[in-house]
Amino acid sequence: MPSHSVSIRAIETEMYDVIDQKTGKTLEEIEESKAFFQVYEGGVYLHQGKSYLVRQLNLSSKTALCEEADLNYYTKPRDCTDIEVVAGNIAYPAQSSHIQFSRTAARADPCKVTTSWFGFFRVCKKSKEILDKVDFSLPKYSYMSQAVWAPVPQSTKLDVVKKNLNFRAGLHAASHALLNVVPLRVICDSSDLAPECANPRDTRYFPERILIYDKHPGGTGVSVQVQPFFMELLTAALELLISCHCSGDFGCPHCVQSFACKEYNEVLHKEAAIMIIKGVLDAEQL
Repeated sequence: MPSHSVSIRAIETEMYDVIDQKTGKTLEEIEESKAFFQVYEGGVYLHQGKSYLVRQLNLSSKTALCEEADLNYYTKPRDCTDIEVVAGNIAYPAQSSHIQFSRTAARADPCKVTTSWFGFFRVCKKSKEILDKVDFSLPKYSYMSQAVWAPVPQSTKLDVVKKNLNFRAGLHAASHALLNVVPLRVICDSSDLAPECANPRDTRYFPERILIYDKHPGGTGVSVQVQPFFMELLTAALELLISCHCSGDFGCPHCVQSFACKEYNEVLHKEAAIMIIKGVLDAEQL
């Protein structure tokens, strides 16, 4: 039955209501895990081509009051998301198969996804320049999910650094490239998986790994399906990067850029990504 392929783990019950303050009409219901990316006091909420200014966010009633506004700017939340790979049972174990996969360094593990919000930027629509920065405090949001990942050898990191390339940007770009080729092996869309995205204003330690995870609380099982094909998909990602003739460190939407990137593709380096993926694949052969 089709319903057997849909897990209730990925269905969120907690929602935020976005309400037009003037009419009292509910414009949209937003899943709790996504709410603070879209509605926060002073932020611009977009709905059916119209801009609304968020006047009030009530955490207890889970409502956001907005009013339609003609603005020359939009807003971008300032946030960071941490992925902690944790021990435990896999929520969606891989199904047994007559196909025998070789041992691989790629792992599918439970993970804890935690997002912190600390403000937003007002950005000019025409020039894309940041007009000002606003601070606020919202509760962190955490949920358990699933991730598939592989470590990057320390020797590869040293090689990237020796060439004066941005290792952090290379990890980000490599994860994007992997995400772009996942549909070659696993049926999914852009809303199912996400990579670790490097925040341009975050100077904290960034894990030395290529990782993608299920974007929905509880996990959807997609990352577990990716695990047996991880190195094959990395090879496809490498071929994609090498064959793409775009110029510049930031690549293009065909190779390392992603329209779903919550950091707006700000920290990417195509050449570093090529070196990193080659390093992971070479280590797999040892």
